Amino acid sequence: MKIEIGDKLFKVELAQTLEEKRKGLQDITTLPIDEGMLFIYDSPQTVEFWMKDTKIPLDIIFIDEDCEVISVFKGEPESELIAKEHNVKYVLELNQNSGIKTGDELDETPDEVSPTLKVIAPDGSVQVELEGGERIFSIKNTKTLLKMAKRAYESKEDKDYKSLGKKLFKYLKIQNSNPLEYVETKD
Repeated sequence: MKIEIGDKLFKVELAQTLEEKRKGLQDITTLPIDEGMLFIYDSPQTVEFWMKDTKIPLDIIFIDEDCEVISVFKGEPESELIAKEHNVKYVLELNQNSGIKTGDELDETPDEVSPTLKVIAPDGSVQVELEGGERIFSIKNTKTLLKMAKRAYESKEDKDYKSLGKKLFKYLKIQNSNPLEYVETKD
């Protein structure tokens, strides 16, 4: 699958089964600069990684359920040093010195962009059609905000609402710094 992280695109192999996660990139002797492996967990958890039987230096990138990078561990070939992180939903292995850093966000890149976004009027009719997938926020940011809003709604905890608010203001700041664009509507 294709992903975007830290404004870089990568083609990654998925590690979903226990066996795929155990093996990882062991015994690989070369890895193209734009490729890696993405480990997916059912729910956030504490994970431990090591480089035993891994022949190439890797960045082991720990990512939370909001698709934000928690930390990056520099894995050395054949090392038995344990990299441990809590509240991990995804782990991404890339060539070392990938440039990915704490705070970067992971996004799945769709193979096709949605051709039309329809704005529905209160009576159910189509009010406006936006061509080319235009959005107020990116797909990635929208997904993140929806996940965080759901978590805050379900937990009713101040910390979850606070996190949602901080993320929303971060995205608004980014949006406000983007160049002005417009969409012409067809009557």
